Amino acid sequence: MNPLQRLISLPLRWKLLGSLLIVAVIMLAMALWVGVQYARDVQPVGNVLVESLARERSTTLQVIINGITANLRSLVANPPLQDAYALLAASSGRTGQAAQQLVESVFQNLMNNQPTYRQVRFVSIGGRTLAAVPAQPEVTESAQEYFGFFQRDLNFGGIFIGQIARHNNDLEMTFATVVRRAGRPIGYLVISVDPAGRSAPAQPSIATALRSLNLPAGVISFYLVSPDGRIDALSEPITEQSADLRARVRQLTARTFTEPISYVSPVSNRLVRGFAVPVRGTDRVLVAEVQVLLAARADEVGRFLTEFSLIALGALGILVLLGLFLDWSIVRPLRLISQAAQKAMQGRSTTELPIKQRDEIGNLAAVLPVLSSVSRQDVQALEARLQQRTREVELMRAIGQTLFNLRDADALMQRVVSLLCETFSEVNNAHIFAFDSASQTLVLRAAKAQDGESVLQRGYRISVLQRSVIGQAVQTGQAVLQLYDENTPNPLFSRTRAELALPLRKRDGLFGVLDLHSSRAEAFGDAEISLFQALADQIAVALTNAQLFEESQARLAEIEELNRRMLGEAWRGYEVARRRAMPRRGFTAPEHDAEWSELQLRAYYSGELQERIDGETVTFAVPVSLREQRFGAVEWTVPRATYNENMRLLARELAARLAVSADNARLLEQSQRLAERERLVNTISERLSRQISVDQVLQVAIRELGQALRLPQASIQLNTRSLLESAQE
Repeated sequence: MNPLQRLISLPLRWKLLGSLLIVAVIMLAMALWVGVQYARDVQPVGNVLVESLARERSTTLQVIINGITANLRSLVANPPLQDAYALLAASSGRTGQAAQQLVESVFQNLMNNQPTYRQVRFVSIGGRTLAAVPAQPEVTESAQEYFGFFQRDLNFGGIFIGQIARHNNDLEMTFATVVRRAGRPIGYLVISVDPAGRSAPAQPSIATALRSLNLPAGVISFYLVSPDGRIDALSEPITEQSADLRARVRQLTARTFTEPISYVSPVSNRLVRGFAVPVRGTDRVLVAEVQVLLAARADEVGRFLTEFSLIALGALGILVLLGLFLDWSIVRPLRLISQAAQKAMQGRSTTELPIKQRDEIGNLAAVLPVLSSVSRQDVQALEARLQQRTREVELMRAIGQTLFNLRDADALMQRVVSLLCETFSEVNNAHIFAFDSASQTLVLRAAKAQDGESVLQRGYRISVLQRSVIGQAVQTGQAVLQLYDENTPNPLFSRTRAELALPLRKRDGLFGVLDLHSSRAEAFGDAEISLFQALADQIAVALTNAQLFEESQARLAEIEELNRRMLGEAWRGYEVARRRAMPRRGFTAPEHDAEWSELQLRAYYSGELQERIDGETVTFAVPVSLREQRFGAVEWTVPRATYNENMRLLARELAARLAVSADNARLLEQSQRLAERERLVNTISERLSRQISVDQVLQVAIRELGQALRLPQASIQLNTRSLLESAQE
């Protein structure tokens, strides 16, 4: 196959793409040539325009600034005002008030004549405002830019011109000078100016001099620079200046411009062409720069080149559109039909081809999807049903795990709402309200949103009697769906378009309501409502089980506390019995018992291990306790080398075993005593039953009781008189 045949055999798309590339390269080369010729002819015109605008704007700025500085100098040089300034600085009673009135009246006249002035004020050397029109709160001026400037050089006799600052999306510029009395500085005179001149739009302002000029083919920007590297522009201020940026600014202020030059702009950081003009009477330099080449049709050559470029671009666009049309109408349909035919040959289903044309290619494309449309629909239905079932199973499994692992009701509710927001993309907010039958209100117990915490806080209450979705769910006991739109939004959630309230039912009533919000109106269909109601029933059962678990835990705690108290009472009774059994010894408190050491007392009362190091030995005591009831303390003395954490653990374990053994011994001893007492009572009863007279019964009873109780002497007395009187009555 020769090269020509290979070229002809290429796919249609490659042929179209190659042809368009060849034409595009030719057109691009011609456009570049036209652009070079165009720039060569336009550049001198752009230079003249930038230079003339820079000089014009510089003159405008000079006139505005000279007017402000002249007003400042007139206010400073006025002799009566100088006396008033001195009195204000001295703050001399009524005289100071009169001086303040004079100064404020002069300031007010100036403000009336100059609508662009925002405020005129006289400030003390220390930074306190002594007179201001309009008045301002008593604030210090020490943070102002002019204040720091004059503090560094109070001998400066000129006018301070501040930068253009932004305050609350508004521009402001400060002019200040030092007020002197007999050669001594007594304060500052400050004028705050609106650079934008909004109050006098007909008059020229600083903003009009710095406002960018938009031309059909480019933008000319204007800004002020100072020798120290500061930049004043109407755009956002440049707060962080690198060394390279300051160097570029100093080049603009130090160089004398005779014609526009090309440089990297310190504002836009782009290669521009600009011209700088000093503003007389200030240390500022006005810079005018153009970011793109200006369009100019100064002669017939430029007009011809421009028209030729437009024609070439138009022709290229037509070729591109023609290629796209051929690709869209022939190449793309044939490729789709080929892919669909291959799928049909492989036995796979084919979707409907996106071919809308009604020619031969369209008719061919319409026949292919019919071959597998029925099977495709069945597969899609099965896949959708499988996905739905899988989603339900996963949700049930996740909620089942949550209900199985959590026993705290609050933690369970918070986890459930979090799981709902994480699992269902259509649920934006989820809340669980608990029903308070006493107050007939619903209390928010858990809340969650997809993007964080819900706007409703825990403890938020809703009355059941309110005509709300949640109240209707409580009253009817059924799921309630409410739709919202922009005209009737949800009062708490503006993004909510559908709200579903599901009752949490339990056996003996209603636990509360599960409240779900969605930003889509179609989020809760019949299938979704059935699913969420089933989930709500599971949640209600889990919450009931959690409540029962909490109640059982509380009862177990009560039983444990009762056992603890009974154990303490049993040991106290045991000690009393032992004291009665050993009357000679008597009872002494642990702190008064000589047999108790100091470490034992400390361990007994603190309930913790106590230790003392004596040279090469360690003495430590461990309390003997059972169920938080302490019976005593055990003390050991061991070598210091063998004393470690294992020994302390062993001692605690031995003390615990001792407490259990002691309690078992007490129980055994008490059971033995009860058995002995029962045996003795039975013996005495048996002997008494053998007697046939009262005297014999009394004699046997007194003898047996004396022997059983080990009493040296015992007697029995009968009150027969009371018996006779009761019998007579």
